[in-house]
Amino acid sequence: MIYVVEMDFRNAEREHDWHVWYLEHTAHLVRSIPGFTGTQRFRCLNPSKSPWLAMHEVAGPEVFESKEYKAGGGPTSTGEWAKMHTDWHRNVFDGVRETPDIHFDQHLLMAEGDAALPQSHEPKAIRLTCVGLDRSSARRSIAVVPAGGLTASMFAMPGVRIFKPITPKIRK
Repeated sequence: MIYVVEMDFRNAEREHDWHVWYLEHTAHLVRSIPGFTGTQRFRCLNPSKSPWLAMHEVAGPEVFESKEYKAGGGPTSTGEWAKMHTDWHRNVFDGVRETPDIHFDQHLLMAEGDAALPQSHEPKAIRLTCVGLDRSSARRSIAVVPAGGLTASMFAMPGVRIFKPITPKIRK
């Protein structure tokens, strides 16, 4: 399953510190919380209310009920950063066991609901259904755009966001 966390962070003076903290925090989650097995972060390239995205690999919704997660994960674990997060959404999606590993020369397309991905990416799209947490999105589709495959027309597709990885995928 995929645990998707998306938000905005608009404190330019603290952005570098926030990224350092977030990377350390998510690496800690992967190392210390049973069922939390991978994570990768992204920045949206087209306009979005929540331009920062983290895709976490989790065994299932039960991860969020564990004492380890309650002690070290979720909104209460973000300390001073919480007040700087806006348009913050957390959803758990079923439809795939592992998150795709997006390399730095690739991109992630994320289509909301019934929004269409480019035809060339539809056959390899992963269909996701929301099964937990905020449920701010019922369905999504994701697809990996290989190196050199991003086109200008993709930026104008309604309901489709384009993400660039800002970290490698971190695994347990």
